[in-house]
Amino acid sequence: MRVTRTCICGSDILIYNVDDMAVHLKKMTDWLGADVCIDAVGCDASGSLLHSLTGKVMMLQGGSAIALHWAINSARKGGRISIVGVYGPTFNAIPIGNAMNKSLTLRMNQASVKRHLPRLIEHIRAGHISPREIITHRIPLEDVEDAYDIFVNKRDNCIKPVLITPSARAEA
Repeated sequence: MRVTRTCICGSDILIYNVDDMAVHLKKMTDWLGADVCIDAVGCDASGSLLHSLTGKVMMLQGGSAIALHWAINSARKGGRISIVGVYGPTFNAIPIGNAMNKSLTLRMNQASVKRHLPRLIEHIRAGHISPREIITHRIPLEDVEDAYDIFVNKRDNCIKPVLITPSARAEA
């Protein structure tokens, strides 16, 4: 299976079309592995047929953990893995033995939305940041089913959709 993946190396953002991301990253580092690997994808990654069947079709695990497999298998011994991608609470076939045998440090967390939201709203009201710059799609609330399909399947380059309520459309 050939995959296209984005890799951030230092300050460079590189896009690769490779057969195996872990092997590719090992080659880039003279087979030592990366110091740090970040899984920012989570269970939505397109994995092997087995991952897709057990995670997305049969729902036996919390999605496909292929991005985490790549991170663990790409890291050097004693390296660090940071997981900000989202995984469900159900079972995931994660190679934890590989991580332990390589003495990897795993750090993970989800965004502290409740803690940061009031400050973010202050920054928006003060004009320091503009969320409009990241919104790629504005979709009526009554079309939420189509919106979800567009977002999940990344159709029409959908990155950040916003659902617009009927009252918000009336005000505009």
